Amino acid sequence: MNRRRAGFAGARIGCALAVAFALAGCSGTVRETEPGEVSVNGDFGTPVTLSISGTVEPLDHIVAETLIEGEGYAIVENGPVLMRATSFDSRTGEVISDYDTGSVRMTTANEAGVGDLAGYIMDTKEGTRLLIRRGGLAGEDGVEIVVVDLLPTVATGEVVPVPDPAPAGMPAVETLDNGAPHVASGNGRVTALATVPLVAGGGEQVGMDDTVVMQYVVTDTEANVIDTTWNGAGPVTVRLSDVMQGLKAGLSDQKVGSRVAVLVPSAMASGEGDRIAVVDLLAIAAYGDDGETEE
Repeated sequence: MNRRRAGFAGARIGCALAVAFALAGCSGTVRETEPGEVSVNGDFGTPVTLSISGTVEPLDHIVAETLIEGEGYAIVENGPVLMRATSFDSRTGEVISDYDTGSVRMTTANEAGVGDLAGYIMDTKEGTRLLIRRGGLAGEDGVEIVVVDLLPTVATGEVVPVPDPAPAGMPAVETLDNGAPHVASGNGRVTALATVPLVAGGGEQVGMDDTVVMQYVVTDTEANVIDTTWNGAGPVTVRLSDVMQGLKAGLSDQKVGSRVAVLVPSAMASGEGDRIAVVDLLAIAAYGDDGETEE
């Protein structure tokens, strides 16, 4: 499956040909890039590259710029933050390879979790892309340029109506003020494995051996909560090959950004009774053997 989406062009485009050729008949306004101008290439949440015009002047402080204004939940101090931060060397435009960068990370919004980025992330809304420049890490004559995407910690797609008739055992699921799902009432025995989309995401498809960042609540058929991440723990990173057979099969091929209810009969839930799992698929942290591993 295709795990990369085409990036968008960060640079503004004027005429189709470079200004230097000054071709007759080329109309419109052409804007020259300024020395040290930085453009980010890549959709929000995906791996990115940089285009740099000329030389970025050295810095002895941090400069932050908001490239995309998010509309999700605000990130609070000491709360969970799901992010992809990629660091580049201003002198080459290449990713700095001396330390882990570019991967999806689940961490905490404080200095212990994100270092000196904490002050720029706090109170920022999920869905925001930041461009941060700071000196030091790229050498005395270079600048570290960090692209920070603050990913949603709640499913973000379109709400999907439950099919009618619903699969056997499909409970009533409500949405609380904080975006969390709430299994309001059970609906009897689960007779067969079923996956019911509640929110349709538009991200990458999840593979059976992928490692996925998710939020979930698991109940029995009477809506009694057995396990949940919505009690303040926040999203977790889970390798699907390690979960119960029914959940692994039910989440496979679902898309990032989705919320799904997986109805698992007892035989596919380690024989512990029928289970209802409502899962928000937030990101793929690492791919399985059939795909690439995140940078």
